[in-house]
Amino acid sequence: MFPEFFKIFLNEFVTMFVSIDPIGSVPLLAAATRHFTPEARRKVISRGVFIAGCVLLGFAVFGHFLLASMGISFSSFRIAGGIILFIVGLQMVFHQHAELKSADIDSSRQDLAVFPIALPYIAGPGAMLASMVGKPGVENSAVNFGIKIVSLLLVLLVTLLVLLSTTKLNRILGRTGSEVIGRVMGILLAALAAESVVRGVLEAFGRASI
Repeated sequence: MFPEFFKIFLNEFVTMFVSIDPIGSVPLLAAATRHFTPEARRKVISRGVFIAGCVLLGFAVFGHFLLASMGISFSSFRIAGGIILFIVGLQMVFHQHAELKSADIDSSRQDLAVFPIALPYIAGPGAMLASMVGKPGVENSAVNFGIKIVSLLLVLLVTLLVLLSTTKLNRILGRTGSEVIGRVMGILLAALAAESVVRGVLEAFGRASI
C-alpha cells in the first residue's frame, strides 16, 4: 500500500515539477524584474505563484467535471494532453520553450505577477494539463485526488522558494546551467507524456472491447 501510494505521489510531483519548470524560469524572471527592489520582487513573485496556484487548483478540482459536461472521456483527454505535453517537452529540449517565454517579458507592464509570471511561466498549458492527469482507474478516487492536491501544493511551494532565490540561482547556475537543467526536464516531461498517451490508448481500447 505505502509503496504504491509513494509511487503515485512521486509521479504526480515529478510531472507537475517538470511541467512548471521553475528553474528554467530563473534567468527569464531575473530579466523581467531586473529593475525591481528586493521587496517589490518578493511581492510580485509571491502574488504570481498564488494566482498560478489558484488556476492550477481550479483545473485539478473542476477539470474532470468539465470533461464530463462536454462528453469527453478521460482516456481521450489523456491522449490529447500527453501529445501536448510531449510537444512542450520537445520545445524545452530544443530550447524553443525558453525562447517563447523570453518573448513574453515586458518589464514596463504594471502587473508582472499575472502576466507573464503566473501565466504562462508557472501555469502554462503543460502545467494546466498535468494538473488533471492522474493514475488510470483511480482518477476520481479521494486518495488520488488528495495526492494530486498535496503534490501540486508542494510543487508550488518549491516554485515559490526557487523564484524567490532568482538572483542567487541565476548567479550560480548561469545561462548554461539553466539550459542544461531545462533540457533534462524536457526529456523527462516527454517521457511522462509518452506514458500518458500509451495509457490513454490502452484505456480506450479496453473500454471499446467491453
